Amino acid sequence: MSVALDFGSTFVLIVVAFLVSRRLQAGYATRSLKRQHGCQEPPKYPHKDPFFGSDLFRDSAEHAKQSKLLERWNSRYMQYGRTFRAIMQGTPAVCTIDPTNLLAITTTNFKDYGVQPTRRDATLPFLGEGVFTMDGPFWEHSRALLRPTFSRTNIANLPAFEVHLKKFLKLLPQDGTTVDLKPLLCKLFIDTSTEFLFGESMNILNEKEPERSQEFLDAFHYAQKGTGRRLQLGKLAFLYRDKKYYESIKVAHAFADYYVDKAIEYRKRRLAAAEKGDSGLSDDDTPGRRVVLLHDMAMETDNRVDLRNQIMHVFLAGHESSAITIGNALFQLCRNPEKWQKLRKEVLTLGSPDSTTLTVEKVKGCKYLTNIIRETVRLYPVASMSTRKTYKDTILPTGGGPAGTSPIFVRKGTIVASSVFAIHRISECWQPDPEAFRPERWEDPEFKPGPSYMPFGLGIRTCPARGLAEIEIGYTLARMAQIYERVECRDEVLEWVEELRVSTSSKNGTKVGLVLA
Repeated sequence: MSVALDFGSTFVLIVVAFLVSRRLQAGYATRSLKRQHGCQEPPKYPHKDPFFGSDLFRDSAEHAKQSKLLERWNSRYMQYGRTFRAIMQGTPAVCTIDPTNLLAITTTNFKDYGVQPTRRDATLPFLGEGVFTMDGPFWEHSRALLRPTFSRTNIANLPAFEVHLKKFLKLLPQDGTTVDLKPLLCKLFIDTSTEFLFGESMNILNEKEPERSQEFLDAFHYAQKGTGRRLQLGKLAFLYRDKKYYESIKVAHAFADYYVDKAIEYRKRRLAAAEKGDSGLSDDDTPGRRVVLLHDMAMETDNRVDLRNQIMHVFLAGHESSAITIGNALFQLCRNPEKWQKLRKEVLTLGSPDSTTLTVEKVKGCKYLTNIIRETVRLYPVASMSTRKTYKDTILPTGGGPAGTSPIFVRKGTIVASSVFAIHRISECWQPDPEAFRPERWEDPEFKPGPSYMPFGLGIRTCPARGLAEIEIGYTLARMAQIYERVECRDEVLEWVEELRVSTSSKNGTKVGLVLA
């Protein structure tokens, strides 16, 4: 018995010694890394609860209820510095909007940081694993499925887009009465995006809305709202209990699966035709050829779940982002009539006021129109927050020490959070009028904001659909400028009020009066 006890005691001592040794070695390695880079500590958020950070969580929740969370983060960076440490739900965090740090996170040391630990679990029931929630090889696989389609030269099919735009314009009042453009713009881009993604439009703009399409949209938006709450809860996402949330997910998945199955049948037909030597179906950038994302992805994989997850991710981003941006642009243009007139003058110089004068090249060539889009997504980025987690011990290049210029040591497992909304306001390049809607600031050829401007992301994870989105946004605004002499503000509230779901939009919509030319 005594021999067994002695052996047990010896074993325990060996294990303890081993763990202590590893801890000491890790501590020595950390100190060496800090000395090597000259790391110093950044400012700290003044937590009342330094363990879980419940005070910061409660403060954020309260401001979110008031639709002022983005403003609150802006004020935090103004008060505590552009880089500071905090505790987020028991996890150490570094909050930073410093451009040098952002470049390190998104480009230089890209592999040290990942979105998967902060996004995957919260979004998994609804979206599955896809391009916006995964890292590493799976993210590379997802990106590879999407990139070929978005790289096509003929991706922007303006004649097909015009068909849906005419339906949208027909629904707008012709007598100048007040209309909220937000829901109508959303319907426009639901119709255009589903035609591009699935190969069939939902035709939600039709006078008689298809019942099945509306059922899917109601389910999708409810599940989207629930997913947004789960993301805000972070580690506490398991506390979100809502039977309707999971029922909505089933409806949304069933709808997507229908089109996935059709895409797989398309794949089978294409492969069979290829075996027979039929070259009638081309994969090139032939002008006028209809591009369908799900068909293109199905030619790369026939994994049903993978295809559904990827298309859910793209639909989430694609059907709202452009609609929100156009609404936000008109939100500002109706409050700045002189800028609407400047845009209208530029568009009318292109020729007769109809769709035939607007080509992709001409839309891209409208400099003031381009600057309006740039300024809109600066003030109101659809993805207003960016959060990652470190996969290894790493270094942020600046933010530490009394002057805030020394490197910072960031331990593995640390949350690194940035407010894109704050980045687009606090950085020096936006001064002295960061809150002003001023497209003219972009006219200076020397003006290059670099990492202080990231509405479509930054670095390797930049949105692959950026080019398509900018063309469709520009085309819609140009067509409206052709048709309407004035866009009058009819909002009850002058200021822009945030609505945070997975995306960020105007809570009060865009209420205007449209005066025909």
